[in-house]
Amino acid sequence: MINEKDFFEEIKHNGFNLTEQQKRAVVHNQGPLLLLAVPGAGKTTVLTVRLAYLVLVENVDPRTILCLTFGRAAAKEMRERFVKNFGTKISGQTEGQGVIQFSTIHSFAYEVVRTAFRQNGTGFEIIEEQTGANSKTGVLRRIYEKHNGLTPTDEELDGLQNTICYVKNTLSKPEKLANSDIKNFHLIYNDYENYKQCNKPQLIDYDDMLSLAYQELKGNPRCLEVYRKRFDYILTDESQDTSLLQHKIIEMVVKPKGNIFVVGDDDQSIFGFRAAEPKYLLEFKQTYPGAKILRMEQNFRSTPQIVDVSCRFIRSNKLRFNKEMFTKNPKGDILHIRQFEGIREQNQFIIQKLKSQKNLSQIGVLYRNNLSAICLADALNQANIPFYMRESGKQRFFSHWAIHDILNFLRFSFSDKSVPTLERIWSKLSCPIRKQHLDLLKQQPIDRSIFEILSEQPGVTSGGKSEYLDLKKRFKELNTLEPAKAIRYIRNELKYDKAIKRICESLGFSEDYVGGLLDILTSIAQNERTIVDFANHLMNLEEQMMSSYKHKYSNAVTLTTIHSAKGLEWEQVYLIDLVEGIIPERETIKAEQNGKTELLEEERRLFYVGMTRAKRQLTLCSMNYYHRKRVKSSRFVREVNLVMQGKNPQEIITQEGSKVQHKAFGEGVIVKEDGTMITVRFNNGSQRSFLKDICEKQTLIWSI
Repeated sequence: MINEKDFFEEIKHNGFNLTEQQKRAVVHNQGPLLLLAVPGAGKTTVLTVRLAYLVLVENVDPRTILCLTFGRAAAKEMRERFVKNFGTKISGQTEGQGVIQFSTIHSFAYEVVRTAFRQNGTGFEIIEEQTGANSKTGVLRRIYEKHNGLTPTDEELDGLQNTICYVKNTLSKPEKLANSDIKNFHLIYNDYENYKQCNKPQLIDYDDMLSLAYQELKGNPRCLEVYRKRFDYILTDESQDTSLLQHKIIEMVVKPKGNIFVVGDDDQSIFGFRAAEPKYLLEFKQTYPGAKILRMEQNFRSTPQIVDVSCRFIRSNKLRFNKEMFTKNPKGDILHIRQFEGIREQNQFIIQKLKSQKNLSQIGVLYRNNLSAICLADALNQANIPFYMRESGKQRFFSHWAIHDILNFLRFSFSDKSVPTLERIWSKLSCPIRKQHLDLLKQQPIDRSIFEILSEQPGVTSGGKSEYLDLKKRFKELNTLEPAKAIRYIRNELKYDKAIKRICESLGFSEDYVGGLLDILTSIAQNERTIVDFANHLMNLEEQMMSSYKHKYSNAVTLTTIHSAKGLEWEQVYLIDLVEGIIPERETIKAEQNGKTELLEEERRLFYVGMTRAKRQLTLCSMNYYHRKRVKSSRFVREVNLVMQGKNPQEIITQEGSKVQHKAFGEGVIVKEDGTMITVRFNNGSQRSFLKDICEKQTLIWSI
């Protein structure tokens, strides 16, 4: 045991030169504390030093300390960092097996559940560890097919699993989500739960670990008392990403001692779809009366230009703690906003910038959705610039049914004698082909065009015959076209877009999403002269993207979603595809127009997280056309631009002639202002008047 002064002197020699804000957090002893740490504030350093302080200065038994982190990698990193710096000073603390327990909340819950099952004399298995038809996705796929009569796409399965996770982590009832995007969700949910419980041994999933642990701690006082006696101090990291259920588990174990040290940042809560609950942080003092709230506002990562703009940008959110992020780092490059004509010009710009860089591993290209990576990866591959995709395994573009449809149309144009190929696309053709026709074709040798054979069947009208022969002609014409023109021909002349509309309306798919996939496919095909070249190009691109993980530790530029970039940093960051409908997403825009701002605030936080990954240079990339469709620059880019001009993005400029944005009616110009009313002429030609006071209170109009 050493005194506080000697402790800080000693760790200073080891490279821990803490600020006063950081020291105040480290020396907090008894009672609940919420530590709000801005991006790049050194929260991991503070957590590590605080653990050592509790043991070496406060003489806390290390076995009574539980340090909870968001993911396995973070827990492992925290343990290794602590052991490296303080392992020799704390008896029994050795790498791989420490007396301070470093754990994820799931691992802690697993321990509670395992003990409960053992005491009851029963066993269980983890469904995520099952394979094949008995795997979690296999089971959910069968149940989905049972209730909806069709096979779900990979995206739908992901959405289904996220929604199940959301229900359990928010302590909700599945019936409340009966009107969700997933048809018959509550029926699927109930069947899934019954399947797991009726299995021998019982199956549980990762979310069950939390809900079962919660039930055990809540319903078994003896069990709860064991953990309350065992842990005197609990520390949690990345608490803005913690769900309500996870918070409740921690809350039960912490009380009545109340020695909870929570580290997080409400401005970086971006996992709402996984049931992350930043509101819990905002209500921390209600949950833990007498709690202290400290702020670590110094950013050690970024330049003053990036820090200042990011700090002022996030103030547009209302549901947040006020924080004044600052830095003492030297000045750097200004924040750049680039407006391009389209994706091609954006990607060419990035490639030109990358060609002049020696250390590509210090450059990150970030985007809202994985689809944004495809055209960029293609351009990088063509330019022989190595890249690493953090989420290459989640890329479903190449396996999507719409992509397979287009390729099958092209295959059939090479030979209209293939019944198996026709079987894959016949329902998407605007023609009189029926299933009985396919059955008939399978029973006879095909030595000429299928369309000729069908046109000669008994009972075919002259109109039907004409349709069959016209299709033969169209597929022959399709085979002569360059790939990009061929895809457009399939969508328009062969009416595949109409089939997409019908399928999406019937099955609840997003027509915009499917159309976007085909726009990307067209972009990839743009420079190819033959369909064979295009097919080879596509296979090569898929191989390069799927194998990009090999470049993780080499000199390669990183491509990643903003979500996956959380906790990372690069010298240079490019945020790309910053247009309305992508960030913020269309559903978010619709919700905001209906007065629901929570999703918009989360999207703004996501944008903020992306900006604050940059250390020295940040470039925001927007465009006028996204896959040939006219688009608007993201409102967040416009907000950043106003911040850079020293303006408040949400402030209403009432001066006549000022350009404004109305959340329902779009862009316009103030044509009259009389002190209490403003009149706006909108770009669509309409003119409306509004009370200034209402506009300001409800943020209906803002300057652009």
